[in-house]
Amino acid sequence: MIPLTSELVAIGKTATDKADAIAQAVDLLTAAGKIDPRYGASMMGREAVANTFLGNGIAIPHGLPKDRDLILDTAIAVVQLPGGVEWGPGDRARLVVAIAAKSDEHLQVLSNLTDVLGDEAEAERLATTTDPAVIVARLTGAEMPAAAPQPAVDDFAHGFDAVVDGAHGLHARPATTIVEIAKGFEAEIRVRHGAKTGNAKSLISLLNLGAAQGAALRISAEGPQAEAALAALQAAFGEGLEKEEDTGAAAPEATAPGLTGAMATQSAYEGRLLPGVSSSPGFAIAPVFKFARDEVTFAENGADAGTERGALEAALKTAWHQLEELHDEVWKKSGPARAAIFRAHQEFLEDPEMHAAAEALIDQGRSAAFAWHAVYTERADMLAAMKDTVLAGRAIDLRDAGLRVLQELGEVKSAEAHLPTAPCILVADDLTPSDTARLDPELVRGLCTAAGGPTSHTSIIARSLDIPAVVGAGAAVLDLPTGTPALLDGAAGVLVAAPSEADIARAKAAMEALAAERDVEARERYKPALSPDGARVEVVANISDVAEAHAAVDAGAEGVGLLRTEFLFVNREAPPSEDEQVEIYSAMLGAMNGLPIIIRTLDVGGDKEIPYLRMPVEENPFLGERGIRFCLSHEDIFRTQLRAIFRASAHGPVRIMFPMIAMVSELEAALRIAEEVRAEVSAAPVEMGIMIEIPSAVMMARELAEKVDFFSIGTNDLTQYALAMDRMHPVLAKQADGLHPAVLRLIDQTVRAADAAGIWVGACGGIAGDPLGARILSGLGVQELSVSIPSVAGVKAVLRRAPMAENRALAERALAAADAATVRALA
Repeated sequence: MIPLTSELVAIGKTATDKADAIAQAVDLLTAAGKIDPRYGASMMGREAVANTFLGNGIAIPHGLPKDRDLILDTAIAVVQLPGGVEWGPGDRARLVVAIAAKSDEHLQVLSNLTDVLGDEAEAERLATTTDPAVIVARLTGAEMPAAAPQPAVDDFAHGFDAVVDGAHGLHARPATTIVEIAKGFEAEIRVRHGAKTGNAKSLISLLNLGAAQGAALRISAEGPQAEAALAALQAAFGEGLEKEEDTGAAAPEATAPGLTGAMATQSAYEGRLLPGVSSSPGFAIAPVFKFARDEVTFAENGADAGTERGALEAALKTAWHQLEELHDEVWKKSGPARAAIFRAHQEFLEDPEMHAAAEALIDQGRSAAFAWHAVYTERADMLAAMKDTVLAGRAIDLRDAGLRVLQELGEVKSAEAHLPTAPCILVADDLTPSDTARLDPELVRGLCTAAGGPTSHTSIIARSLDIPAVVGAGAAVLDLPTGTPALLDGAAGVLVAAPSEADIARAKAAMEALAAERDVEARERYKPALSPDGARVEVVANISDVAEAHAAVDAGAEGVGLLRTEFLFVNREAPPSEDEQVEIYSAMLGAMNGLPIIIRTLDVGGDKEIPYLRMPVEENPFLGERGIRFCLSHEDIFRTQLRAIFRASAHGPVRIMFPMIAMVSELEAALRIAEEVRAEVSAAPVEMGIMIEIPSAVMMARELAEKVDFFSIGTNDLTQYALAMDRMHPVLAKQADGLHPAVLRLIDQTVRAADAAGIWVGACGGIAGDPLGARILSGLGVQELSVSIPSVAGVKAVLRRAPMAENRALAERALAAADAATVRALA
């Protein structure tokens, strides 16, 4: 907490304008020896690009980050203006809290102000008190005279009570769940925490409730579908709102040899220590690279309101589609759980309260850029001031999403040396999830930020990319020049500037110890997965593009078990032509050097929508026209893709796989079309297979096996259809476990039917890349496992260690279990 004394509080003042009010605050800070007087110009510079009015008569002027060297000692000063002063159109400030912070020490002050923003009586008291101690106490959280009672909050007539169960309270993921559910109903829905009330359809409004674990909430609704909305939300609270298990804590990792605990590791270093918080474990030794972000400039006033509204709408749409592309990119790299971060960013862009606030400023003559910037920065500041660190960490997510829109509205000035070109430890004030997701782990050996916390989405992505990271190291890290030799110890949470030779030797020894097992796996990645008792399972990769085909070979994959062709169709205005597809498939076959590729025909529908394909609007798309059903009803697209695949088959071994087969008649229709196309292009026959991902296909497996060369079990979809749980459902997804005995018994039945017909069975999906799942699947008789590229070497190593006889016994115990938890306990 920043110390605040009555000497830095000016009571009962008047000001002619905003500049005069800021000048009075600067005088207080200068007289106390806290700042260079030139910092006042920096505060006015901040006002030129962002209105610092928070609301309820409170303004928080502060300087630009580039001028932090003018701050001698972090401090705040308060100028009380009972009569108020105009701070912007329609904004009148009565309490000016001037901030001069070298890093983030001021956030507790903002946290204490957050409660005042929704309490007019308290704001009035602070603006009119004649006792500086009242203001000091309010801003420091010290004991003070009792505040006026909180005004009563009206709930709707119908509602229910709930308690926040999650360890990190009502943060972004559970709040996004509420928003997603609420938006599906024609009703006004309120969520109340104490005297604060949030709009259930506004993510920011919910985050601003500051509801921690154990907080009591009242959810009420009014409107045509109020009853249904309340029932859905009550069920969601009953099931638990979290959709992602990694809520932030870094995985434990061994410290340097001979040391115990982070503090012991820190104390052993001889170089200059810059301590922070462990965010992602691991070590990095490289020069510092200071990250710079593009600057955006824009005019304060705009053209007519209609034009500015149109510009804002267009920018929001563009940013939304950018996030969709980024979601797909991260989904391929790190899976759906990590990619879900960008779904939350999309919710920020769709927030109805932000839209309304921006449009109100546009109606007052402001430009779309100015209005949007003012709206998202104000709300980000409020989030950053939250007492809960997880909720405060969401401010960087809002700034990230907001900046995407702003870049479409303003003039972007590219930062010099924006990204590194050589191995480095990247240092920044903070990084947005978008920044982190695009980092090249080959160059960025480590991350160190001045702000942030281990529960941030940036930290989660850093861990998924296996980049060691330290966060919250303070502003001192920003003073390190690019090129400074450094050592980063992610587990200990410390950056060591100018490390000694002993420091480097110690870190290298630890790095070698931690990487030993991984190195063995990498060296043996080209060896087959042959068990000690002589059983072999092929380990192949899931890919989506040519670059991943090269990466799969390098990772030791024995082929491609799933080429997701839908990624050829996304982020474009029309489907790829036949020649374009031939070129792409041929390039992939060339990259595989003779290893086989299983190409799944277009699998869209359900959670994979492609707007230009004119997919029907369905009440339940997962039970509608998806997979092979879509292809059979859009035969021109289907035939074009099949022609391309057969033409490309001249360049290497291809297998064709049809998705979402539910009944024999669908397979017969697909095979008939495929044979007609093959004859048209005069191609040689190829192996034909189907995905087993619907329970009806399992029940008909004997009949289906007579018509194909192989089965590939899609464990993700089979799980959701078997358990009647949407694998992307905000509440149920975490229960849709592919190791549930019901799913394993369906897999067992499929393998038995395939064995009887003399065809082989593969599997793709989450459990194939899970060490326990790989052992159980192989024990059930699955002969090929298709996994993500980074998992190839590890899965091979697991299968090489365990005798197949043990895997079969393990599978038998799993089949006899009562639930997924019991199966996982077998590990």
